[in-house]
Amino acid sequence: MKIQQTALLNIMVLFLGFGIVGETLGQADPMWLEDWNEALESRPEVLASTGRIAPKDEPGTPLVIHGQIFEPDGSTPAAGVIVHAYHRDQAGFDFGPDDRAFTTWRLQGWVVSDSEGRFEFQTIMPAADHLGREGPHLHFTVESARFGRQWPPVVYFMNDPLLPESQKARSKAAGKFGWVRETVTVDEVQHLDVKFRLKEQADF
Repeated sequence: MKIQQTALLNIMVLFLGFGIVGETLGQADPMWLEDWNEALESRPEVLASTGRIAPKDEPGTPLVIHGQIFEPDGSTPAAGVIVHAYHRDQAGFDFGPDDRAFTTWRLQGWVVSDSEGRFEFQTIMPAADHLGREGPHLHFTVESARFGRQWPPVVYFMNDPLLPESQKARSKAAGKFGWVRETVTVDEVQHLDVKFRLKEQADF
């Protein structure tokens, strides 16, 4: 059942503190891979550096994600990297009401980084898990022609009361690549900046 699958995945995510289980295809969570493979079927043939996760009429506080991807050296912008992102809706569900309506994520989107490694998503602020297991967060997968498919850290929000102080400290130590981020409000729209550094090897 999708609820049981989601609960198991969330436990794995909390255990690692960074995102998806495993570093190779053989270790990756099979339930996540099922969702991912279905998501691939909906990937647009033509991608831009800006896109949407939640549709314009989705209930919730507007959020704009401003992202930038770098090569493994941490300083060279990585152009042409495909970015997939997904998150929970305003009610805290991944797959629609009661997490039963879909077999892949309901709110998800695709973009490709520009010549400066930048990308942007328009969406809404995600809610905490509807069962209170974890706070709001954003999932990303990136695909580079040189370095394959990878999982950047799951991005959390600084004001999340469920987020352990230890994770905030680890994120702070990562500098500009920290994954616990603050939002800035401009004209009732939340803005979030994220930066990812590619690894030298693919995750899956």
